[in-house]
Amino acid sequence: MASVSDGTINCVCHGSKFRIADGSVAHGPATRPLPAEQITVEGNSVRLA
Repeated sequence: MASVSDGTINCVCHGSKFRIADGSVAHGPATRPLPAEQITVEGNSVRLA
C-alpha cells in the first residue's frame, strides 16, 4: 500500500518516495523511477487505462 502527500507517492514497504509529477525518485532506497502508466480522467475518477 502507498500514500500520497506533499507531492510524493510514499511506499510503506521500503520507505521510498516518488515525485507525483513524473515518478522520479525523491528519496531512496529505490534507484529507478516508477514506470509510466496510461490513465484516463473522467469527472472525479482517475482510472488505469
